[in-house]
Amino acid sequence: MNLDNRTNLAVKFLNPDEIISKLEILSGMKVAHFGCGTGFFTFSVAKKVGDDGLVYAVDIQPSKIETMQSQAKMLGLNNIDAFRANLEEKATKIKSESVDWVFIINMLYQNKKKQEILAEAQRVLKAGGKILLIDWENKDQSFGPEMSLRVSQDELSVIIGNNDLAIWKKINVGNFHFGWILKK
Repeated sequence: MNLDNRTNLAVKFLNPDEIISKLEILSGMKVAHFGCGTGFFTFSVAKKVGDDGLVYAVDIQPSKIETMQSQAKMLGLNNIDAFRANLEEKATKIKSESVDWVFIINMLYQNKKKQEILAEAQRVLKAGGKILLIDWENKDQSFGPEMSLRVSQDELSVIIGNNDLAIWKKINVGNFHFGWILKK
């Protein structure tokens, strides 16, 4: 194989800044990041919405939130409201129809109650609001979660429709994940 052919085989992982640059996110917007973890996407979107915007960073694990809050402080990001919530069990403290975007990234495969999570996303979205949904491709790969845990895109399409949402656009997010933008 020559070098030119090898460069076409580049492995592409999730890149928050690159993905967010493809989205219509403006300064001053409100974004809810469900399953924020330690802030992999949270920090990029907080920078994008600026000081006039707000990011609700939601996770079930207090240790992840604490780590993310410490890092946000070091980065000088004061527009992040981080809190714990079990999205499978109850609604967040986010006001209904108050956010422009909801991010659900690499978290549905970890949850059994996908319907409830998407219902909460739909509840907090403004009319015309959007959801960035990224999860593992449902095909055998060299790494990632077990195949039995991955989300079936057919099953997910049904859940999306049941929540009065629609797949607005599919976006390329890397070699191992699918990316959809849903619209309310």
